[in-house]
Amino acid sequence: MSSPPAIPMRTLIGLLALVLCACTPGNGSEAPEARSSSPDKEVVLERVESEEETFQVVEMVEDLEHAWAVDWLPDGRMLVTERPGRMLLVDGDGPTQLANVPEVWAKNQGGLLDVRVAPNYEESGWIYFTHSLKDGDTGGTVLSRARLDGTALTDVEELYRQTPFLAPDYHFGSRIAFPGDGTLVVTMGERGQRRERTVDIPTPTTSVGTTVRLNMDGSVPADNPFVGSDEGLDEVYAYGHRNQQGMAIHPETGAIWQHEHGPHGGDELNLVEAGNNYGWPAVSYGDSYTDQSPIGGTTAPGVTDPVEYWDPSPALSGMAFYTGDTFPNWQGDLFMGALAHQKAMRVELDGEDVSDQEELLRAELGRIRDVATGPDGSLYLLTDAPEGALYRLEPAE
Repeated sequence: MSSPPAIPMRTLIGLLALVLCACTPGNGSEAPEARSSSPDKEVVLERVESEEETFQVVEMVEDLEHAWAVDWLPDGRMLVTERPGRMLLVDGDGPTQLANVPEVWAKNQGGLLDVRVAPNYEESGWIYFTHSLKDGDTGGTVLSRARLDGTALTDVEELYRQTPFLAPDYHFGSRIAFPGDGTLVVTMGERGQRRERTVDIPTPTTSVGTTVRLNMDGSVPADNPFVGSDEGLDEVYAYGHRNQQGMAIHPETGAIWQHEHGPHGGDELNLVEAGNNYGWPAVSYGDSYTDQSPIGGTTAPGVTDPVEYWDPSPALSGMAFYTGDTFPNWQGDLFMGALAHQKAMRVELDGEDVSDQEELLRAELGRIRDVATGPDGSLYLLTDAPEGALYRLEPAE
């Protein structure tokens, strides 16, 4: 007789947590949950030679369930989100699940999404995060903030809710960035909306498929492009986006760079500027999933063209400019993760143009969801899988 299958460690931990407290894992005010973590960081790839640098890949945190984002507190501890609704605090002893994370709509592509530590965290203590929320039969992307008290969130405050909420459980966008002018920008996915092509005209009159710009307290900056007009919502900064799952601020110019998922092909890299229309769904470099028919044209009057596009689609997610000292030949390069192609991409920019690009680690780590430069100068990659991980790129020995 064969032995029964082994029960995964995550399942045992989850069952134990349910026995100890009658609560929903990942949400509400349950006690924090300790996670197992390998005491010795594992080198998973000893030597990778790229065009500009040679590195090794080290697994830093294991057993992450559909992780979405990573960021650092000033003391070096990490925050990692998992889409089912968990935010983890990671220190030298491993991950601890934080209590008091708000309820999320954890279905399909929705759940707990981005997390970013405020640039003035040492004074304000604010942590900003996004998640999907359901209200009746509809839902959408929500921006919230909270402070950290030990292993629990406190002072949890909802700052912005995408308008209107819609029925689909996908395309939430949901990246946060701080341009350095005392504001924040957050991406709001198009939520699967594409009407008949004859009326496929992007407008900023909703925050669906937009970049929203807010003050740090959630109020609207007076210099947003549509403030005081009837053309668009006060909070909208740019519009005509599809599903933007990567955003980063250029370390020298302060410019807002984003990438967005195309449909069947046509992932875009965009330089996002105030009031601009980026075309979706009237303009796209992709086509329909069902019959591969064109979706609009590839350009149109009044539409800002992408800096670069990719067809077939890598399914881009996560974005960071490399600003560390560990890899000097990568200084200023743009790194992006890819889900479908399971790789990282390195892009060199010459002003507002792409001058070179290179793919790294294709099919080596899995679906790369987030990319970040750590305070230690290393490049970090976060994978999206039922048992994903956080990896660090280090110089090869």
